[in-house]
Amino acid sequence: MWRWPMQPTLPRELTGTGDTTRATVHDPLLERLGRILLDVLSLPGRGGDAASHVLDAVRARVIETGWAAQAPGRPAGALHLWQEDLAKAMLVGDDEGHAGVAAIAGACGLSSGQFSRAFKVGVGMSPQRWRLARKVERAKALMREGHLSLTDIACECGFAEQSHFNHTFLKFVGESPGAWRRREMPDAAPRSTHPRR
Repeated sequence: MWRWPMQPTLPRELTGTGDTTRATVHDPLLERLGRILLDVLSLPGRGGDAASHVLDAVRARVIETGWAAQAPGRPAGALHLWQEDLAKAMLVGDDEGHAGVAAIAGACGLSSGQFSRAFKVGVGMSPQRWRLARKVERAKALMREGHLSLTDIACECGFAEQSHFNHTFLKFVGESPGAWRRREMPDAAPRSTHPRR
């Protein structure tokens, strides 16, 4: 199994977990690096050297911004803020699921198990569930715009099939996407991808 070449060399202050509160941190550069890392991971052979260089840039940015230090009051065992932000950027930018938990954990300098536990402690749900919740929120926003069919929304949000979209939406929201749209937007005309006969 391929291992991140950088994982063993990450400084201890970047890989630990600790007690901190969630500060609102938004770093466009770190988000961009996360998306670049996803592109590198989709390369044949998983882009070993390129991935190592991108991770060097992530490490340099984390040290440069001082994010390696944790804010007080954060739950014990949660990811560092930079790790959480990088993981979320990679999860959001990876609709097709090319980067699994192992790849994201490696980018954060953790094993898959450590990463999954720390992500759940800090965010309140597993990485996979968080990704699905984001897709559902995006679907709601697209439905509010009102110009796309549910099939188009399912595709736009990264669901392989509308049935998977319907099932996931029902699980998170408690009603089907069509029922939610009718309730939220009673004046909107139903959308169909098929012409009426």
